[in-house]
Amino acid sequence: MKGRIKPHGLLGVALFCLAVVMLGQGREPFTTYFYSFAWWSYILAVDALVYWMQGESLIVSRTRTFLRMIPLSIFIWCIFEGFNFRLANWHYINLPPEVWIRWIGYAVAYGTVLPGLCETMHLLQALRPFRTASWGKLHPSPLFLRTSPAIGGFALLAVLLFPRFCFPLVWIGFALLIEPILYLRGSDSLLRDIEKGALSRLLPLLAAGLVCGLLWELWNFWAQAKWIYTVPFFEEVKLFEMPLLGFLGFPPFAVSAYAMYRALLLAMQRGGIWQRGIWWFLIALFCFLCFAGIDRYTVVSFIPLIRDLPGVQEEWKERLQKAGMEKVQDLLRREVSGLVDLGIPRLEAEELLRKAEMIAIKGMGLENYRLLSEAGVRDLAELAHQDPQDLYLRIQGQVRLRPPPHRTPAPALVRLWVREAKKRVE
Repeated sequence: MKGRIKPHGLLGVALFCLAVVMLGQGREPFTTYFYSFAWWSYILAVDALVYWMQGESLIVSRTRTFLRMIPLSIFIWCIFEGFNFRLANWHYINLPPEVWIRWIGYAVAYGTVLPGLCETMHLLQALRPFRTASWGKLHPSPLFLRTSPAIGGFALLAVLLFPRFCFPLVWIGFALLIEPILYLRGSDSLLRDIEKGALSRLLPLLAAGLVCGLLWELWNFWAQAKWIYTVPFFEEVKLFEMPLLGFLGFPPFAVSAYAMYRALLLAMQRGGIWQRGIWWFLIALFCFLCFAGIDRYTVVSFIPLIRDLPGVQEEWKERLQKAGMEKVQDLLRREVSGLVDLGIPRLEAEELLRKAEMIAIKGMGLENYRLLSEAGVRDLAELAHQDPQDLYLRIQGQVRLRPPPHRTPAPALVRLWVREAKKRVE
């Protein structure tokens, strides 16, 4: 019923407020998983707002569609994660060390992508400027319909062959590939909307991509378990963790994700129960393999724990843990005076803080900190004066002396750490 507030909207607002307060106090699981708490809160609240404005919403009126959207969202984002194995444009830091907890975290976070985009699109569609948006009818030419899938396919291939220069194409490639195919098969497509002169879905979708992009980066910035970027040519000017020009990729990504979603629905609806079962099995298998790949190629560091700090007396570790400090980041909240109040001598407290600052910088983590220490770099002041390429080669030499599965952090990550250290010490 239009004008009625649904309880799940109030739950979303309350959950978001709780997450923000707990984040400020450094309470788990909100510090590690703030991103997921924020997104699911947003999805619940926006869905209730859409219902209040229109009398129908995705969760209330199309519950099965909403629930099916979640695993498809995980699958679609995993496709982009697969491309990132080659691109190495983003990396995950400060993740839980337990595999099963980490994989659940992947699923919970990736499951918000499509629902977040669609809920935001529906909210914007309810607003008058988007609801009445139209344009002159524009018939897609036969040449465009024939060449666009090829262009999209070549764009995605170029991403894999020339990742340093073609990485932006990953966000638009699937839209160019899939949209004309949906149109030619007579299915629901954005091109058919354009042909009719209706922009009431395309414009809200593009705007939703930008809105969600801002929220993705904002909430990621405050979370402890998060991603960071090492994008070629755009490592200097950033908003939150994202290079500023990178925000231009969110609107085309929204179109690509929406096209992929509709193509999946079309493929799954045309088969019987056995065919759909095979589809779901293959989707689950792909996601599990992708999760394993993320652990291998994209994860930079796990949550650094005080108990694992190298070169620290067990007495001080026990004292810190008794005071309720488990993570290295907790040391930074206490500062030197807080550690001295716990009975730790000032010199030891200052050394602890130097180690904590180094380990925490852009999610370096304990393993990478050990590598840098063995390469002769033990604090931010020393790191700030390093040549990134020379430091990378020295780290690489240390890795060769270690047994697998130790691996050298990417050169772009070393540059990122050195650049961030310079900002901190200047």
